[in-house]
Amino acid sequence: MTKYVKLDENGKIEHAPKNKNGIINYNVNKALLKMDGYKELVEIEKPVKSRKYSITYTETEEQITEVLKYLESDAEYKIRKANEELQSEIDSYESYIKDLDFKRIRAISEPEIKDELTGETWLDFYNSQIIAYRKQIQELKKRLVDNGIIN
Repeated sequence: MTKYVKLDENGKIEHAPKNKNGIINYNVNKALLKMDGYKELVEIEKPVKSRKYSITYTETEEQITEVLKYLESDAEYKIRKANEELQSEIDSYESYIKDLDFKRIRAISEPEIKDELTGETWLDFYNSQIIAYRKQIQELKKRLVDNGIIN
């Protein structure tokens, strides 16, 4: 369905009302809409990606057209997306550490040998896993710094 709008003094659009002054379905009566200054809105396809953008409008004699303006450059967008992925990975490792902390508490109160050959206990095993995850988190955080997001 074609939409009819007006531009206000601030560059915002005002949609035509459905009914006006007792006229039912005013918003589909092209002749009345044009007499009242409403113009056809030409909509653009919105990006599906989570890239930040704003929409402005240009007006001609016949129509009002949406204009898409990205709020970040391609490079900024790629850096932000890469950092979001890195942060997600960091959050996963921190969640693993939290789970292992609960297991460590139990391993402290119930000391059992995990590996008979090496004599490694479950507590030793969980501690070594946590140390490995923390190292991975540090490496990921360094990559965040390299991308210029964290100071």
